[in-house]
Amino acid sequence: MSGRRARAGFTLLEVMIAVAILSITLVTLLNIVTNNIRATHHAKLTTAATFFARGKMVDLEDQVLEVGFSNSDETAQGNFKDQGYPDMRWDSIIERVELPADAAMKQKDDAQDKAKDSTSPMGMISGFLGGMMSSFIEPIRLGLQESVRRVTVRVMWDETARPNQTIEVVQYLTDPSKLDAALTGGGAAAAA
Repeated sequence: MSGRRARAGFTLLEVMIAVAILSITLVTLLNIVTNNIRATHHAKLTTAATFFARGKMVDLEDQVLEVGFSNSDETAQGNFKDQGYPDMRWDSIIERVELPADAAMKQKDDAQDKAKDSTSPMGMISGFLGGMMSSFIEPIRLGLQESVRRVTVRVMWDETARPNQTIEVVQYLTDPSKLDAALTGGGAAAAA
């Protein structure tokens, strides 16, 4: 009879093992759900930050079109409180692009070396033309420096267990009128 009674129910050890397996499973499932909620929240904030960064970039593009380029770097900062995200902050910088000044010199030196080393008339002509072309590089370099700006927008926010999140958008803006002015001589006088 004792054999029949043992088969009829569970022992305390079997119940404890079942409860342990169930609790491990529940903790694992709870961890998975919590991570999924965090990942969803992170994705939502990252998407919002991306849209805010692009919107701020459009605002800066409009500002540059309206006011034009400044001769010095411009910075600004703020937050997105009006859009319902007061914990998201932004900063921006519009900076001049500095191009290397030694490119014209290198081109000129290469052309002179080519003309000196060449014994054929075509080599001499190409060296001469290369030297002549190098004289055009400097005004173009100055014109590009006057007409191109690097615009950087950063959006920052903090999350639980993920502090200091950042998205950075970089774009180069051009002002063709500045390039025209620089190439026709108006920008060269301003740069000197």
